[in-house]
Amino acid sequence: MKSELNILFISFDADPPHMGGTATVVNVLAKAFQAKGHFVALGYFEDSNHPSEFFQYKIKLNIENKKEIEVFIAQHKFDIVYNTQAMNTDFLFLRSLFVENCKIISAYHNKPRLRYLSLESLMNIYHSSKNPLYKIYTLAKIPLLPIWKYKLQKEERVKFAKMVEHSDRVQLLSKKFYPTFFEILPKTPVSKLIAIGNPVVFENFYPHDKLVEKEKKVIVVCSVNYQKRPELMIKIWSEIEKDENFMEWSFDFIGGGDSFDRIIRMSEKLNLKRIKFLGYQQPETFYNKASIFMMTSRYEGWPMVLMEAMQMGVVPIVFNSFESLDEIVVDKKTGYIISNNDLKGFVNRMKWLMKNENIRYLVAKNAIKSCENFRIEKIYYKYLYIFKELLIEKEK
Repeated sequence: MKSELNILFISFDADPPHMGGTATVVNVLAKAFQAKGHFVALGYFEDSNHPSEFFQYKIKLNIENKKEIEVFIAQHKFDIVYNTQAMNTDFLFLRSLFVENCKIISAYHNKPRLRYLSLESLMNIYHSSKNPLYKIYTLAKIPLLPIWKYKLQKEERVKFAKMVEHSDRVQLLSKKFYPTFFEILPKTPVSKLIAIGNPVVFENFYPHDKLVEKEKKVIVVCSVNYQKRPELMIKIWSEIEKDENFMEWSFDFIGGGDSFDRIIRMSEKLNLKRIKFLGYQQPETFYNKASIFMMTSRYEGWPMVLMEAMQMGVVPIVFNSFESLDEIVVDKKTGYIISNNDLKGFVNRMKWLMKNENIRYLVAKNAIKSCENFRIEKIYYKYLYIFKELLIEKEK
């Protein structure tokens, strides 16, 4: 078996910052494999307004492009296809292209069993829309929510089944997600599943000796949507602003989204004075200044922003709302985990942390150190082991 691998990454045709977390992981991972002497290329389904400059070799994957794809595959003789778009993949088409020439890994970079429309999502759409007819249309959907939930989860089950059937491995972000996956597909062979968490993405780690220069700032980096529960962030911060003991503290909200204006209006209604809504930004500069990171999500897979904050010495306070959390944060050592929906507990912990500067420094140091375990060099070898294991199977 040759020492170098030819790998086709299926993702979005873009480079940071014009991509989400999953595509960012692909970008970081592909760079690591290329640096180690492997050949990397990109397969994508949709054209992009900001095409990738990193991937020098790439191909659009659709049936109309089949002849060009076949030439591309014949030229590069891929060993591994690493597919992060598995929920939207035509696996019969994909398998027809590669047959037995290479191994396919389908990666699901989120928490399984999420595909349903919630009442709160509909109400967010309702409040954000300025079109009266669309508002009526949105409200008319409410009685159908149970039917849609059943339909969407059935579609999810079918997609996962195809993923398992046509992939050599299915990657989740944590073994903690295995039970949920088995609830969806009870007959899935355990041997088909692998779990690898995300790497940190910043090249540099915040220097321990500069933690004393941190400002009295809380930071959030997120899109404003149903998943992130930004209204809880505003409520928590409102309680901080009411307390005269924390007048020196401020809050930077980095992000945007369809409901961003609604959150701003909520802040104005509560008369909040020390919160800045900064829109989408490259967050590293803001992490460098901040001391506390807030996460109130309903669910996550393996959140990149949480690891970014820890890598930059920003102490996280996080609701215990997703299974992989305790693999990232060790409660009271590298951050603080709050019982899900315990708003009062979240506020009290934040106030306590704001008061105790020395503990903030200690926990921040621990957080930075813990992120060493997720350096791309270490994550690279986890993937390399899986890739080579699959190729050994192919040779048997």
